[in-house]
Amino acid sequence: MKRKKLAKILGLILAIGLLSGLLAGCSKSETPAPAQDTAVKKKAVIAYAGGTCEAPTFVAYHKGFFEEEGLEVELVQAGFEQLKLGLTAGNIDAAQANFAWFKPIEQGLNIKLTAGIHTGCIKAVTPADSGIKNITDLKGKTIGVDAIGGGPMIALSTKLRENGINPTTEVEWKAYPGPQLDEAIKKNEIQAYMTWDPFPTQAHDHNNHIYLLDIGADDPFKDNYCCFVGVNGDLVSKDPEKAAAITRALLKAAEWVQSNPQEAAQISLDNKYVGGDVELNAKLLGSYNWNPSIKQAQDNIKFYIKELKTQGILEAGTSEADLYKTVFAEVIPDYNGK
Repeated sequence: MKRKKLAKILGLILAIGLLSGLLAGCSKSETPAPAQDTAVKKKAVIAYAGGTCEAPTFVAYHKGFFEEEGLEVELVQAGFEQLKLGLTAGNIDAAQANFAWFKPIEQGLNIKLTAGIHTGCIKAVTPADSGIKNITDLKGKTIGVDAIGGGPMIALSTKLRENGINPTTEVEWKAYPGPQLDEAIKKNEIQAYMTWDPFPTQAHDHNNHIYLLDIGADDPFKDNYCCFVGVNGDLVSKDPEKAAAITRALLKAAEWVQSNPQEAAQISLDNKYVGGDVELNAKLLGSYNWNPSIKQAQDNIKFYIKELKTQGILEAGTSEADLYKTVFAEVIPDYNGK
């Protein structure tokens, strides 16, 4: 009797065990596996022109700063006209921008500046034997620039006016592609020029030119950004977090360039984004002030809008306050408190 009762008890335990196993098996097959990080990265197209100072774009791509922000980025090279078309068509999400873009923005270019990246990549030079020793000596001279109404012309016009020279009536301007400016000086078609690096630095280092103006060292520009983060205006409206991610990635990369100019130059040259040599590009990157911020960018944008209005580049009826609201977009409130 006792044996029969024991057998029943053991049978019941075994049945319960089997049933538990079956239930566990069913539970295992029907319960989802623990959640894994399967977030899809947002695709972004970032344009670049091929300038030394675009190093943050290249660094953000190759050192993983875009990826850290959840972005899958494609880099495309584009001139300004291609850039405008790409922005309008929605094929380009962002690019490094400069203060010469404010006029196109006034005319309807839909790009927003979201942060400042760095100062100091435009210089004015003249041959040491030209007889021109300073800005005041430029009165009555012909000055070369890369584009009429471009950033270098805007900056030098500001300095001319500061020195009592009317940049519209007391000097003549001629535009040449950057590589042709030195040849124009040799032919005496111009007596000085102002343009983006690396051309003025190369002329200074190898062709016995002197600096007349360096916006990275001279007032009123030395603390003003020349380059900003520019984000497609439609993207800012429709996907502000993506716009913020692009901005953060570029600002992180800018800080990295500040500490690693040699490696940043190597990345730029190894991947054929820029010309020249590593030594020159590293020298240039090391000479700029990579101090990204939001708040200083806001102040600088207002400064440049006022300058462009004073120089007659902007329409007389354009409201500075309204244009500022069109140019700047706050996609992140600050960067490291700045």
